[in-house]
Amino acid sequence: MDFLITESQLQLILLEQSDSKLTSNMKQLFSFTNNMVNKVIKNYGLNIKMLLTWGTAVGGLVMPLDNFIKEGGFNLSEKERMLVLAGVAFTIFFENKRGIVSILKKIKEEGLQEVFDKVLTKGDQLKNSFSRFLESCNITSGAVLDTVAYSFLIPIIADIYSVSTQSSNPTEAAILITERLVASAVVVLSKEIISAGLKKIVKKLK
Repeated sequence: MDFLITESQLQLILLEQSDSKLTSNMKQLFSFTNNMVNKVIKNYGLNIKMLLTWGTAVGGLVMPLDNFIKEGGFNLSEKERMLVLAGVAFTIFFENKRGIVSILKKIKEEGLQEVFDKVLTKGDQLKNSFSRFLESCNITSGAVLDTVAYSFLIPIIADIYSVSTQSSNPTEAAILITERLVASAVVVLSKEIISAGLKKIVKKLK
């Protein structure tokens, strides 16, 4: 038996598929941060649990940097890679916190200072590019931490674009995306803040 579906029903199916992917991506970002924190604690005895406060945002920033290290010919072991990434994340998210001293000292002791500097430069470039994108969407903030709190969006911009193009209503698309991100239960920003920001981003992407 053949079944016919309306265009709106097809659109809903496509949106549901994309939304499910968004939820999965959020959990993956948090898992990456959690794994990085646990490995650094286990291998180096450094207390960097503060990074879990911004779990998905940290993951959104350092996962692309993880690929940069892997593809950049740095020849690091996994535990060295995690230490460098944690140092970069700590520097960007908590640059004025006391804990930064111990992690930077350990990076230097392990002979990873040069690699760290290069990855940090790439991280700053990524952060600055993303900040300019947010500003172009009229999402402005007076604090660096407030800006990087949105970093969980970096790896899913393409997915957000996909969802936004499948909906004729930007507000509706933003609400759908927000619901899936919040449903992941690992996003720190409030539903209201995410929704307001996504409405501007979706409008920019459409």
